[in-house]
Amino acid sequence: MQLPFGEWLPDQPAHLNPGSTVATNVYHAASSYKPVKSLVAYSGASNVTQNAKGAGSFRDNTNAVFTFVGTKDNIYKLTSGTFSSVKGSCTVSGTDTDFFTFTQFGQYVIASNGKDAPMVYDMLSSANPKVFVTLQSLASSGSTVPSKFRISGVIRDFLVTGNIENAKNRVQWSGINDISIWESGVSSSDLQDLPGSGGQVVAITSGEVGYVFRQNQIIRMDFVGGNTIFRFSVISPNRGAVYGQTVCQDNRQVFFYADDGFFQINGDQVLPIGAEKVNRFFESDLNKAYTDRITSAVDPFNTLAIWLYPSKDNPNTTGICDKLLIYNYVTQKWSVAKVKASQIFKQFVIANTVELMDIVSENLDEINISLDTPYWTTGHLYLGAIDENFKAAIFSGTTLEAELETKETEIFPGMRANITGVRPLVDASANVVVKTRDRLADSVSSSSSSSQNTSGINPVRKSGRYFRANVKVPAGSIWTHAQGIDLKASPGGSR
Repeated sequence: MQLPFGEWLPDQPAHLNPGSTVATNVYHAASSYKPVKSLVAYSGASNVTQNAKGAGSFRDNTNAVFTFVGTKDNIYKLTSGTFSSVKGSCTVSGTDTDFFTFTQFGQYVIASNGKDAPMVYDMLSSANPKVFVTLQSLASSGSTVPSKFRISGVIRDFLVTGNIENAKNRVQWSGINDISIWESGVSSSDLQDLPGSGGQVVAITSGEVGYVFRQNQIIRMDFVGGNTIFRFSVISPNRGAVYGQTVCQDNRQVFFYADDGFFQINGDQVLPIGAEKVNRFFESDLNKAYTDRITSAVDPFNTLAIWLYPSKDNPNTTGICDKLLIYNYVTQKWSVAKVKASQIFKQFVIANTVELMDIVSENLDEINISLDTPYWTTGHLYLGAIDENFKAAIFSGTTLEAELETKETEIFPGMRANITGVRPLVDASANVVVKTRDRLADSVSSSSSSSQNTSGINPVRKSGRYFRANVKVPAGSIWTHAQGIDLKASPGGSR
């Protein structure tokens, strides 16, 4: 008798759950779970000294890579595995609850935290040293850059800013394809105060159209030109994003966390993706003393939207995050992983040394990419992080210990079952614990952990009416798919 590892549904009861309540250090694929790998640092002994408060990785038009990390009081650039401060003479004076937004606009990277004058880095500048300068220093005559703004995005050919000092519900945009122009009416530059009680602007997405997230409202921005410039359409009048860094996107698909759970924007539809699945789990597992630390990113290669958050299990009083909530937006299934970091983000990694190549692939003999291709010198895009030691890292290490559980089932309806063996349907050696109970009011009784014998069976002797199997794949194991179990059982009494 085969039982698959079902969809992770921690919000549902164990019994009659169509899925499972355990899926840790894995992510859901089409017909199996796949492993989550550990973080491997690639910034050597160098780090950013404290929790990251925002990060971004970009390429200029020569394909050179620029990776920036912001903290509450500095901005760092990562070069050849070493972090160095590039804030220059700019003031950086955020608090523990502030965060940086990094946005690329052509050859420029704009950094803002809502506390200090917005800054800009010219990736093509020949200045030495090359550092951030104030955005105002680029402004043309008669233009005044918003004195302070927290977030920004690029919609069509405009840099759009939001959460502006003394106008938290305002968005303001630059001249068309020109961040030196901020004078209303010049080159289509203008501003708009968003009406209603939607609250402050917390995020702006980029693309052909943009979505402006307020605390309790979502507005779509479309460029129409003429005197109107942008058309503002409310697509969600009573729901927005709780925190700015909980919004992430893959092209037109946008994912976010609201007051009432997790949602996805697909076109103009706001779809609930966490209801009756993970919303209650997340609400109870989140360490609410550090909600400002939640951050999110998309792994487009594995079609995953991921939220890094501090859980109630984390004894670290600094609030560094310790879990990933993972959503596969193709299979529409969730999972969770245990990873310690202060930031996750997509980053370009240039593997131009043997040490960095070893991080990309632990076995150099298995690399099937020619060493003289641009792959190694122009940066390959990975989902990475600033880890618990404040170093740049990517998820390329050994596999974490995976834990999966079948749904609770009554193998022989109305009767007890005698379990004599379990064969994990995993392409690696795995350990099994069988959990049973006779009544739903009873506590679960667990067998001792059983390892696989040479025939692939985990010998277990356990009896009960309601049954589930817990399977663990040890950390460091090499495996690809975990699908379920094959069960050896016989009917017992009807007691």
